Amino acid sequence: MRLIHVRLRTHRTLPHPDTIAAWLKGACAPADGLEHVSVHVTGSGELTLGLFLGVPDLLEAERSALRLARLSLRGGPLRDSVLVACGAVLVPSYYDRLLAGAPFEDGTGQDRKRPGDLPSDRPDVAQD
Repeated sequence: MRLIHVRLRTHRTLPHPDTIAAWLKGACAPADGLEHVSVHVTGSGELTLGLFLGVPDLLEAERSALRLARLSLRGGPLRDSVLVACGAVLVPSYYDRLLAGAPFEDGTGQDRKRPGDLPSDRPDVAQD
């Protein structure tokens, strides 16, 4: 599953976030792979849609999210809004931990190796 953020700006009075999410779920095509919508109103007419898409790769997820964003600009509760941004968002805390060398876990219950943690990455370890 891929998370894509769509940032919009609108001058309309926004309905409840559940109304926006329900409209998007109803308007999407099965090929979009939309599994969940999270709506965050950030104030002064700006909002972020978190689109969780069950598609095979990031590029396809971003394309689906952009299609849904454009669809939302033409109709429904977000019509006439302005698209500010659409794309995957890096998770800074993950990369901060990698740089700090702190142990990390990817949510699967298994620790993951970092580059440099494998014996083949270390010149001081004999290779068979």
